[in-house]
Amino acid sequence: MVRAVVTGAAGFLGGALAHALRRRGDDVVAIDIRRAPGVMQADVSRPGEWEKAFYGTELVIHAAAIGTGGVAELTPVRPGRAGAPVRVSDAEIRRVTLGATAALLDAAGRAGVDRFVHLSCVDVLARTSGPVPGGTGDRRPARAVGRSLDETTPIGLTGDVRADAMAAAEQAVGSAAAHGLGATVLRIGDAYGPRAGRWTLWPVLLMRAGRFVLVDGGWGVLSPVHVDDVVTAVTTVAGADRSAVAGEVLHVTGGESVSAADFFTFYCQMLAIAAPRSVPARVFGAVDAIDRVCSFAEGYRRRGVDDSAAETPPLPTHPVPAVSTTSVRPAGSAAPAAPAVPVNSATSRRGPGLIRGVGARLVAGVDPRARVDLGPLTVRALTRDAGLSIEKIRARTGWSPVVRLPEGMNRTESWLRERGLLGVREPSRRG
Repeated sequence: MVRAVVTGAAGFLGGALAHALRRRGDDVVAIDIRRAPGVMQADVSRPGEWEKAFYGTELVIHAAAIGTGGVAELTPVRPGRAGAPVRVSDAEIRRVTLGATAALLDAAGRAGVDRFVHLSCVDVLARTSGPVPGGTGDRRPARAVGRSLDETTPIGLTGDVRADAMAAAEQAVGSAAAHGLGATVLRIGDAYGPRAGRWTLWPVLLMRAGRFVLVDGGWGVLSPVHVDDVVTAVTTVAGADRSAVAGEVLHVTGGESVSAADFFTFYCQMLAIAAPRSVPARVFGAVDAIDRVCSFAEGYRRRGVDDSAAETPPLPTHPVPAVSTTSVRPAGSAAPAAPAVPVNSATSRRGPGLIRGVGARLVAGVDPRARVDLGPLTVRALTRDAGLSIEKIRARTGWSPVVRLPEGMNRTESWLRERGLLGVREPSRRG
């Protein structure tokens, strides 16, 4: 029996791992910032009582994450109404993603923890090539699906706050391993299955609401992996010879790459609906730019309120709702006018009607996400041009995935149907 600490234990992967370890008889201390049965509530990015749990612990699995569109970040998804995951500030993403990792590594080092497994994500990898010469912009050659990146692929700044924070956290784990901690980074592919927010619940709910779309025809390459395979990969690495995995980065996927269009077709078949329509990536670039401007303005305003907190009533303690372009009103109202959506010559030649339509909705104060939405998914995640190689984890630990995509989707469909998430008017939010 192993004594293990699992962070993020009220979430998707952390919860699955905590349950799996308990089923095999391990003594598990489950930690999460949210309350849940059998879970110690704690913020591991700050010093606290949770640090005492590390003494006598042999294994730490760090699965806590934020800004992923998980179960805790689900918001109502309805036809014709804009909605988004609970908005998390850039500062909060950095604090939880990088700050919590540093705090856990420090606590593990002081307590003499033998093994530390850090769950990262494929998003840390930047795009590896540009547009296909002479391409239409709607689809890339199918040969891209056969290309795989291994762990030697360099990571760097991507411009995405969450991805860059995860990359910095990976480097912190590598530094701790260089100083003697038995730490390993597992870079997880596109994890789907029961309770998966980003790659299962959000797409299904948005499809049902008629708002989900394919980016540039869905040519992007995904590396799906079922949650059951993630669990076996983590437990296999945790029990592998320390010299084989300490200080290493290992990819974890289902062993196959598919196009985004093919992946989301499974959900369309479950829902008995037609494939989502395609929208150019540049449209989402314009919408995201508006969101960033509004989010920055709201953060600046809130900082001003915080500075004068002594003279004003306290701010509400509930989560701040997403700031979207619905806050843009026509001239003459108290709200600021909507920033102009830049349209260059290329965009005017390709899809001008759609671009003008988005611009008109923004000016009119109508959030385009009420009609086209990706939820927590990003254009970067949906336009990757290569999959991930898992040869290294096979060679070092003997692990291989066993859940093929069709079987994994069958399991996912059964779970969705049991919870009334397919074919009912108002989706349940039960985990």
